[in-house]
This record gives sequence, structure tokens and C-alpha cells, in this order.
Amino acid sequence: GLCGPEGRSQISKNGRTSPLHPSNGQTGCLSDNPFVEDSEEEDTEEDTTVCSVVEKGEPPKISVQPDSNPESPRKRPRQDTQSPKPNKSSLTLPLRRPTGGCSPEPARLPCPMCSHSDTNPESLQEHVNRVHLDDLSPLVQSTQHKCPLCSHQFPNPTLLEEHFHSSHSDLSPARPPHPAHQALSCPICSQTGWSAAQLQLHVDSHFATPPSPGPSTSLSSGHSSASDLVLAQEMERRERDRRRLEEERQFASLQALYGMDEQGNFTQQSASGLRKAVVSGQLSVVDYYERSHNLAQSERSGVDDGSSVSPRITTVIRGLSVGSHGVLGTWMASRTDHFSATFGDKGWGCGFRNLQMLLSCLLNTTQYRETVAMRLAGNKNLVGMVGMPSIPRLQKVIEDAWREGFDQAGCEQLGGRLVNTRKWIGATEVATFLSFCCVDTEIIDFHRPTAGDGSHPVMFQWLLDYFSSGQTVIPPLYLQHQGHSRTVVGVEQLAGAGIKLIILDPSHSATSLQQNTMRLVRKTLASMKSKQYQVVVVRGVLDTTAKRDNKKVIRSTRIPP
Repeated sequence: GLCGPEGRSQISKNGRTSPLHPSNGQTGCLSDNPFVEDSEEEDTEEDTTVCSVVEKGEPPKISVQPDSNPESPRKRPRQDTQSPKPNKSSLTLPLRRPTGGCSPEPARLPCPMCSHSDTNPESLQEHVNRVHLDDLSPLVQSTQHKCPLCSHQFPNPTLLEEHFHSSHSDLSPARPPHPAHQALSCPICSQTGWSAAQLQLHVDSHFATPPSPGPSTSLSSGHSSASDLVLAQEMERRERDRRRLEEERQFASLQALYGMDEQGNFTQQSASGLRKAVVSGQLSVVDYYERSHNLAQSERSGVDDGSSVSPRITTVIRGLSVGSHGVLGTWMASRTDHFSATFGDKGWGCGFRNLQMLLSCLLNTTQYRETVAMRLAGNKNLVGMVGMPSIPRLQKVIEDAWREGFDQAGCEQLGGRLVNTRKWIGATEVATFLSFCCVDTEIIDFHRPTAGDGSHPVMFQWLLDYFSSGQTVIPPLYLQHQGHSRTVVGVEQLAGAGIKLIILDPSHSATSLQQNTMRLVRKTLASMKSKQYQVVVVRGVLDTTAKRDNKKVIRSTRIPP
């Protein structure tokens, strides 16, 4: 950056002269001596005069020339005619002192493999490479190669070099000591000088029980043992704290997963989800206010706003299944609607949505409608006005069942509270709800796979027998497995004795279900490989108080036994 015009102008402003541009206009580099010109610096005889004085011990003869430049007293005037230069090669004066010269003679470096020595390290390296390590060298063509430091002999230079580096590693910088021979340090007390075996015994001694003090026990050893015991106790305490923190973290993660972290409820999550949908462009502002109004009205009345329902989905599926290629028979549940998750229950409300699918069949069936509606409405005169209960309403009914003594184990597990939470529910809570509403239920527990590949052919056959039983009213089945729940609404009998289940999933939106109905609802044997499945079956009506009270304790039927 200083070679251009700007660099030169800046230097001149600072009052300095650039070394690349002399102020006297000459080109090239200036000499280190500002008082001697370049062309004349080599012509000076000052070095010869000094050496002559030193050698002969005579006083120097100094001839004074007239000075033409008072500002440079040591410069000789330039002559117009070229003056002859003295020929230094003709000087016979000795330029070294009798004591050994101007600089001491360098030390000779010995070869590590023979008696050869040299003052030049590079020449010595070349000697080692060519004489001792080069297979083409005539000096290494002998059959035996003797180690210069011991009596071992080797048939080739490679083995000799390996022996030299391994056996005489203290003299050879070419290879560091083997890690096994290095001194190790204790990670607890930082003492060094241990071998690997000794270090293990030493570390174990830190955690051994200290010996009881006796006459032969010194004060220093007792102090060391006490310190080791304190250190071991501290390390154990830290490990306990680490495990406790890890367990608390995992427990908090499970609480959040199952909605037991007390972070919001259905209404709050619905409002937050609607706002995010507007920001992301999924909803318009008009749709936002309309959905918010319906949500507030649903909260007051306890009736679902119907924003996620696909009515009579079983009728649509029956029409698509009958006559399909490879389907020999189709058996479907009675009229059932599909309810998908909304902004308020996404991630935790699958159990409530499957319960709504089951209720959509019961509330549209004469055999069950009055019984269920009576419990939901709490007033016989309002039975005809009962609609599909919302999720907050379902939560309140399950809490009412707990207060009447139903499923006390489940009540304790969920803390006795569901309203204004995001807690999950499972097969036992669904059975508790239906039993509280005087509906007889049974939990079938397919507790293990019945095939070598992890599938459940016994469960598939049981479901085929259930839907093909020929009953007048066939309610759908609540299907629970690890982490999720769904609703079984039918079975297809395929050619070759194959079976496909028809399952409704709350995670499927109404739009996706309309576009890909059969692809989403059909489930093969290979796609159902959870370790355990629980099925809630509706068996009838609890027409007596004794039968209803008998359902307060949850029982299940295990298949296979």
C-alpha cells in the first residue's frame, strides 16, 4: 500500500523519506552507512588498515585528504578521472589472528551409528542416509550389520534401524517412548510416576476402607486415608445429584408429553392455535373471529362446535369398500361420525376425540340415546336437546364419575383432576365414562403379539367375529395402544383369508379423509405391530344400580389367557 502515489505523498507529509525512493534522486537501495556512497563503500581500505595494525602492531598511517564537503567529513571527494583501485587479492597480510582466527572453529558432530563426525549437520545427515540407510550403498551390502552401541547383529539395515530406535530410544530422537513405558499420573491426587498396573492399584486404594488407626499408623497416612474417604463421599454425592436431576428431567418430559405439566388447557390452546393459524395464513381474519365466537359458545353450552366433524363417515366407507377389488365381504359399525383434532387438543386430545366417535353412534341409537343423554344433561326434560359434548364437558363428566367412586386407581394416577388440563385419557377412562352413563362395557386386553413377526392375528380374527356377529346395533370399538388411540369401525374380508381393519384416526383432518378415504382407513396385519392393544367394547345397558356399582372397579379380559 506504500508503493503507490498515495503512500509516497503520506510519507512526504510526515517529513520522512521512503527507503525505496531516495531524496537525492538516485535509484536503487541506499547503503546502511549514510556517510559512504554505494560506489565507494567497497573501495575503502579501512578493513585492511585495521588488520595490518593488529598483525604488525604498528601505528596506522592516516593520510588526510582535503575535504570538499564539510557536512560529510569522512567522504572522499569524487575524482573526475578514474583512480586505480587497490587489488586486495595481492595483499599478503594475514587476516586471521594467531589465536585461531576471527571466529571459533565449529564443534564436530558424531554419527550415532559409526565413528564418523562432521561439522555440518546436513552433511552428517547425508552420511547417515547414504552409508547406513541406503540399500544401494556398498557399505551395507555385507550380510551382517552390527549395532554400534551393543553386540547385536542384523541381516539388513531396516532391522538394525528398528533395533536402534527400540533398544536405544534414549539416544534416538526419531521415535518417542512407547506409551506403555510412559509414567502415568493419578487422576485423583495427581501423583506421577505410576505404571499402568500400579496406577490401577493406586486409584483403588483411594476408595478402599481406611484402616483403623494403630500404633504403627503414621499421622500422614491417616490424614491421607481420611482425605480419600472425603473425596470418595463427595464423588458419590455428585453422582446421586446427577441421577436425581436426570430423573427429574425425564419425569418433566413425560409430564409434558401426557399433558400433566399444568401448562394450559383446551380453551387457552384453542385461542393460541387460532392466532398462529392467522399468522401462518391458514385462517383468514373473518374465519378467526367466527371460530373464536363458536369456541366461546361451545365453552358456555358444553356442546362441541362441530368444526372438525365428518358426519356419517361409515356410510361413505361402506360404499367405497363394497365391490372393491379383492374384497369378499365388508362389515361396518352402525352410523358413526369422524372427529379430528383441532387447535385446542392437538397433541393430547386423541382419547377424547375417539370417545366422541363412540358417542356419535350411541347418541344416534334408540337403545343407548336416552340412557347416555340423561347422564350428560342431568335433567330428563333436556334429553332431547343434548348434543355432542365438548372436550371440557367430557373432562367434567369423568371427574363426576371419580367422585362417585368409579376407577379410584385411575383417579389417583391422574391427580383427581382433568378439567382445565391437557392430560391424556386411555381405555380405563373411556370405560369409566360409559359405565357412569349406565352403558355396559368390557375391556379386552391383547397383551402380547400372537405371531412371530410381532403382529396380532388373534386380535384381527376377534374383530372380524365381532363385526360379523349380525347384531342389530354394532357400536364402534375404542382401540388403545402405546402413545395413541383410534376407533375401529369395520372389517374387510379379503380373498385368501386375509383381513383388513377399517380404523378412524383423530389425527387425520376432515379434508385429508375426504381426499384419501380408503388409503387412510385401511390397516393390514403387518401395519399393526404394537406390543399391546386394549379394546373397549359396548355390551349393552346397565339397567340396575347393582350392575352399575359393579363397574366401579375396572376389570379386563386378557386374550390370549
